[in-house]
Amino acid sequence: MDLIGKQERESQFWDAKQSSLAERDSALYRVTAGDLSDRSVPWLPYLGFPDYVRCVLDHLGDLRGARVLDLGCGTGFMSCLFAAAGAQVDAVDVSESSLEVARWRAEVSGLNHRISFHAVPAEVLPFDDGQFDAVGGAFVLHHLDLSVSGPELRRVLKPGGRGAFIETSANSTLLMTARRLLPGRFGIEKSSSDDEAPLGQSARDLLDRVFDGTVRLESPNTLFFRMLSYVPPMHLRPMQYMLSKVDRLIHKVPAFRTQSYYVVVAFRRTGS
Repeated sequence: MDLIGKQERESQFWDAKQSSLAERDSALYRVTAGDLSDRSVPWLPYLGFPDYVRCVLDHLGDLRGARVLDLGCGTGFMSCLFAAAGAQVDAVDVSESSLEVARWRAEVSGLNHRISFHAVPAEVLPFDDGQFDAVGGAFVLHHLDLSVSGPELRRVLKPGGRGAFIETSANSTLLMTARRLLPGRFGIEKSSSDDEAPLGQSARDLLDRVFDGTVRLESPNTLFFRMLSYVPPMHLRPMQYMLSKVDRLIHKVPAFRTQSYYVVVAFRRTGS
């Protein structure tokens, strides 16, 4: 794999994403303790994002005084959330434009004194061994070469340290087929880069080997039928309400939870 080429493409993709955004509103980007969703992305609560954020925080535990790595920080929502919970945060990303937004977000949130931002790839982290009590993030692992970045995460995490990431999952054949065929057609936006892919079984197995069999997947709510909201006219409010109700119903059946498009990937570093 051309790792450097992939990193450059990812950087260019997310730089372009940020340049296309409208003027920033500090009220939408400000983060305080207790926030569970990024107000600048208004559709996240509909997809159940707050439940996944709460799950990440539960796995990482008490962050007061902890040193935390936000991997692939993007525009800094999770970085600010960790900092608001009392952590000292190092946030890394390959997109300079995203980092510029993240720095500004930290300032308007009054948290810039608790966060250091770094324009570096996840595969080559500029930190000492065992530097972090916890690592976390949202929608980043499925962008990475985990055969390289997985061992890097283990290296910088302290023994006993925990990790938790919100990720997209490739467990549903139906959702993966729709993801391959529909974006960019029929009025459906293509919002993913060409180099990313939801986490499949091989990626999960790789992480499980790196972290000594401690990897666990959780879906605090099942995101399945709500993905149809990307298809017109299912984006209309009555349709969204119906899809939400169906997802809540199927979540009561444990077997259906494995089909969720969002999962939390949690693990810990064992040994010394």
